Amino acid sequence: MVDCLIIGGGVIGLSLAYEMARQGQEVRILERNEPGQEASWAGAGILSTANLDTATDPYEQLRGLSVQLHSCWAEQLREETGIDNGYHCCGGIRVARSKEEHTNLQETFHWYSQHKIPARELTPQELLEVEPRLALPVHQNQILSALHLPLESQLRNPRHLKALIAACLKRGVEISSGTVVEDFEIRHGRVEAVKSATSTIKAKNVCITSGAWSRPLLERIGVSLGLKPIRGQMVLFKAPKRFFQPVISEGPRYIVPRDDGRILAGSTEEDVGYVKQNTASGITGLTRFALGLVEDLAQVPVERTWSGLRPGSLDGKPFLGRVADLENAFLATGHFRSGLFLSTGTAVVLQQLIAGEQPEIDLTPFQMDRSRPVVTACKSLGQKGLA
Repeated sequence: MVDCLIIGGGVIGLSLAYEMARQGQEVRILERNEPGQEASWAGAGILSTANLDTATDPYEQLRGLSVQLHSCWAEQLREETGIDNGYHCCGGIRVARSKEEHTNLQETFHWYSQHKIPARELTPQELLEVEPRLALPVHQNQILSALHLPLESQLRNPRHLKALIAACLKRGVEISSGTVVEDFEIRHGRVEAVKSATSTIKAKNVCITSGAWSRPLLERIGVSLGLKPIRGQMVLFKAPKRFFQPVISEGPRYIVPRDDGRILAGSTEEDVGYVKQNTASGITGLTRFALGLVEDLAQVPVERTWSGLRPGSLDGKPFLGRVADLENAFLATGHFRSGLFLSTGTAVVLQQLIAGEQPEIDLTPFQMDRSRPVVTACKSLGQKGLA
């Protein structure tokens, strides 16, 4: 019997398995498809800025902890597996071309200043000095305001997931692909076993990390969760070499340059249920957005497009903690656009909780039955969640 059975092999489940295995726990992952191939793979790998030392609430503490851990994990994973996940500090630029975005950006700058996070307002000339590729909107006087975030970082999702899978396997984690959980056996306030189509699996603890598919799983044990899939579409350009340096974003959309010349443009936010297909309007909108900021992208071919389903909670914050009154059942989902970013911090605090320790961050605001104002996930995240 394993110490923990993790249901869901995305970046949250893999990160938790890696952290638990590092602490000497025996772990098994059940994944309905192939590990790391859903929303975790589909994102752009943006790692936002945060400051653990000045964080004033648990959510910001989770963000700050995750920032601190990403550089450490990148080095550890490279040493353990030989896989470079592409982590590096590329910097970021956030621009506003509408009055609404200008107001949001001013509020964001004030928030960064309060939390002692490096950020600098840029004049049009300074913006061109930081990134000359933004010449078109600057010369057309479209930019109302801009921020430079020198500590914003990125990693490459597929490489990070590949490294996590390799590290988990190396540490003895069993990963069962193509295993769909169909039901749970519950007795005396505990999950006694998890049932798939072919087997019944027992474990000391169970943790659901199934992203957008967590809600139907929880419904099988009579738990209703305010969670829904939110589709995000992506466009990938391919230039012969690196096209520009920083991540460029405006509101919830962004352009992310890779070292090999690829450029990701994303992302939509669509409440369409479990429908992953791209749409002509979604791809056209993202392409126009990218070309409207970086005119030279018109000369760069589109290599491919795809989409993913993010798990969006009603208040934009993840669900972390115990499942209802079940003694040995836990949950980590609802990270929306910040799954990869928050995966490291989530793994550490969930490992502590499952091990019976006091988590270093208060998880009360993340419990599944929290009482919060109901707002759209994308609105509550504002300028902080961009993946």
